[in-house]
Amino acid sequence: MRETVVLTGMILTASPMKEYDRRVELLTRERGRISAFAQGARRVNSALSACTIPFTFGEFTIYEGRNSYNVKSAVIQKFFGDIAQDYDMTCYASYFAEMAQYFTKENIEAPEELLLLYVTLLAMQNKRVPFRLVRVVYEMRMMMIEGQGLELFECLHCHQTGTRAVYFAEGGLLCEKCAAKDQELKRVYPLILSADALYSLQYILSSPLERLYSFTVADTVQEELEHFMRSYLGRYLPHRFKSLDFII
Repeated sequence: MRETVVLTGMILTASPMKEYDRRVELLTRERGRISAFAQGARRVNSALSACTIPFTFGEFTIYEGRNSYNVKSAVIQKFFGDIAQDYDMTCYASYFAEMAQYFTKENIEAPEELLLLYVTLLAMQNKRVPFRLVRVVYEMRMMMIEGQGLELFECLHCHQTGTRAVYFAEGGLLCEKCAAKDQELKRVYPLILSADALYSLQYILSSPLERLYSFTVADTVQEELEHFMRSYLGRYLPHRFKSLDFII
């Protein structure tokens, strides 16, 4: 009998294989992102049919074949069925899944990435927070999880609080005095954040994942946050996600 293992995870993508099978990508807490085959999952009465749909969350019983993982069974704990019924939600969810795929690797635990994706989909499903803000929160927190976070609580050099000038070349906030001492930084125009935008980013970085999506912002602050994230990701994330083409 083949040895099995139970993994907690979420289906990121699913694609048809052969006549009745599916190939899925799973983001798991214990083994990171893995690919697996679900034999017969496309048959009408298959027990694997419902549990191999994208954004299905649960416990997956997996066994390792000669060349790949295989899904034996699953217990669904949460099915985000609303996503497929809403075009905008589908586009955003696909982008979040693609970013998770980019950062996670096989056999490297991904508990924070999995929980972040789960609470993000919940936030979209609840529709209490605009999708544009959900995107900012997800991007910012994912970058922090992956070791690309910024220092946004105090000056990187003298540790003075109260400054709002972000120098991406340095990786965070610098006060005017410290920035003036660096000849290179004198030629770099900093991104000056409003108090509300800075507070929002600090909240995103410091809050428990379960409370990430418990706030909203004014339209002007939303635009400021989006401008900030474009600059941030443009410098620290040299990758273009295909799913962004569908987000207006």
